[in-house]
Amino acid sequence: MPFEPLSPEEVRRLDENCVGLGISKLQLMENAGRAVAEHIVRLCETTDGSLSNVIIVCGLGNNGGDGFVAARHLSRQFSVSVALIGHEAALKTEEARKNWDILKRLDCSVTLYEGSTSRTDSPLMRLDQYDLIVDAILGTGLSGPLREPERTVVRLLNTSRVRKLAIDVPSGYGTDIAVDADHTVVLHRPKIGAPLKEATTYDIGIPLEAEIYTGPGDLLLKRRSDSYKGDNGRVLVIGGGPYTGAPTLSAMAAMRCAVDIVTVASPRADTVAGFSPNLIVKKVGTDRITSKDLDALIDLIGKHDSVVLGPGLGDDPETIRAARRLIPVSKNLTLDADGLRALPSSEYQEGEIVITPHGGEFTRLAQETIPRDLKGRIEAVKAFSRDWNVVTLLKGHVDIISDGTKYRLNKTGNPGMTVGGTGDVLAGLVGAFLTRVDKMQGASAAAYLNGCAGDLAFSRFGYSLLATDVIDNIPDVLARQFN
Repeated sequence: MPFEPLSPEEVRRLDENCVGLGISKLQLMENAGRAVAEHIVRLCETTDGSLSNVIIVCGLGNNGGDGFVAARHLSRQFSVSVALIGHEAALKTEEARKNWDILKRLDCSVTLYEGSTSRTDSPLMRLDQYDLIVDAILGTGLSGPLREPERTVVRLLNTSRVRKLAIDVPSGYGTDIAVDADHTVVLHRPKIGAPLKEATTYDIGIPLEAEIYTGPGDLLLKRRSDSYKGDNGRVLVIGGGPYTGAPTLSAMAAMRCAVDIVTVASPRADTVAGFSPNLIVKKVGTDRITSKDLDALIDLIGKHDSVVLGPGLGDDPETIRAARRLIPVSKNLTLDADGLRALPSSEYQEGEIVITPHGGEFTRLAQETIPRDLKGRIEAVKAFSRDWNVVTLLKGHVDIISDGTKYRLNKTGNPGMTVGGTGDVLAGLVGAFLTRVDKMQGASAAAYLNGCAGDLAFSRFGYSLLATDVIDNIPDVLARQFN
């Protein structure tokens, strides 16, 4: 499986997924700091021991925490100073605070400084007395322009002619000013947009499972404090006719997934509206959706960020013909249930559709039997996604998500979720996530959340669980993630 450079969001996802696997952030920080120390020892060996006096300039987050760990590992061989930009009370994470507290006890081997960067006793005012400057100020979590006092510190580091080594990425990369590092110790994988001059990548103990399996990191959702109604996603569910429960379940799941507005377009609008006052319901068609309803549906599609097409739609040929004409109109589409019947005869652009078939539906689309072994199933889903230019979420004991190149696996869920309606819940969650993230990530997050909510429901109701129980447990899963 090819692994590309990581975005800041992917870095956070991997960290949280490691926690989900039982690997603490403190362990990852320890491994990162040790890797930095080992690299500095190697640098010293190649320079005839001329790097004896080291200063590690640390920020208040986990990048600074990595620097604290490196200082401890270096303290027996080097003269080590640590300059904290700010005060220890402002340290942002528990992991960084724990490692700072350790350094405070090392009163013989590490010299600590905290506080203003402009005071005359600050080591940042005399950087030229050191042999190596380690940049542990900011990692991948920086958003927006570089602010003070970090901006001034980066300028001071760049003014110095002393050799500089950055931890993971040069602080300020991607902004108008960044540390001009001579060396970079890259942690786990390179980061998107980060310079790779004299870069060496180190394994810090992130296992393959954190990459390919869904986990709590997939549920990292952000909402701006100044957002208004509609800014956090508008989902349109098109379905119903023969069945009214399916589109309702999809819509209620999407609403529980922290979007602002969910609309159901259905011939059975009155029935759907009776399930929840939180839904906006538009009557489209009479007994079923047909080509006569296309203008009204296309107008609704244009007013929403994401579309779920298919739950409860029915397999009437005229309805499928109408669905076929809606597919290319929907640029951010989740295609489920009977909507999948329209895919083979549709024209659409690459990267616009997530499909959510179960095994039987996938077999009908692919026109071949799915292999029984997991490796074979993964390859079949990858090949199908590549040939059809879609992201596929194949539901099963282990869900498989692929865009044709990459793949993810989801192991949450339980046999109780074979009850009718849980697939409709999943489709609604995919539609909700697609208002905020790309299709591969949205499908992965939806599969994980659906399974976790189903596992909570199973712990309470066993095999008596219903699809509505899964929906009711979605807020509990999200609350656990954000608290």
